[in-house]
Amino acid sequence: MKSALSFSILCLLAFAAPSHGQPAATREYAGEDEVNAKQDEAKAILGTYVGPFGKWKITICLDRIIGNSVTGYSIVAGNERAFSGSWSNIGGDIAVIAKEPGDDKADGVFRFTWMSKTKSLLGEWEPNEKSIGLRKFDLPARKFKYNPKSGAYPQSSTRALAEKDVENLKNEELRIMRNEIYARHGYSFKLADMREHFDSLEWYMPMAVDVTTDLTKVEKENAAFIKRYEKYSEEYYDSFGR
Repeated sequence: MKSALSFSILCLLAFAAPSHGQPAATREYAGEDEVNAKQDEAKAILGTYVGPFGKWKITICLDRIIGNSVTGYSIVAGNERAFSGSWSNIGGDIAVIAKEPGDDKADGVFRFTWMSKTKSLLGEWEPNEKSIGLRKFDLPARKFKYNPKSGAYPQSSTRALAEKDVENLKNEELRIMRNEIYARHGYSFKLADMREHFDSLEWYMPMAVDVTTDLTKVEKENAAFIKRYEKYSEEYYDSFGR
């Protein structure tokens, strides 16, 4: 009887005894909660950022965080490149190192910090091909929003064009009018002259390398209409002395 009583007391003491201040199960859950809390904090960086990238404009999209991994993509000079890497919390700011796939000679490595005070990405991109040169950037957060009234020729997106809208325009003006349709949807231009023109405009934000399915019926018809006049303007420009 005495032996059984002693065993019961020992069992009760073992159950009640603290394990470094708290039960093992509680410590495990606390660790998971801490990891989840840090991950939730890091998700503040998700979104799009746009600004100068050398002589061109770049948009960086951070789209997913799982654990300490981060994925996203960049849009610049008519190219879209995915990247993936890891993040770490540095005094409230989030540092990211991410690599592009490496199957393109213009791929490289992004190293940047999401600055909590300014909500911007501050960092650099180092190309795998050293002759391309390092790019430094400071990109504020910005959400893309389609605005049919942006640009010098908003009528090309807001209504059907008539001959009077285009007949006295020079070929270069017609090209800009037509390409504004695509620029409003965030098309990233491969042609250097169009890229240079639109990258210099504050309202323009490169978001995709193909926006064909985003165009409205009116915009598709206007783009084809303007294109016909571009050819006409090129053929008869000198004849009319414009």
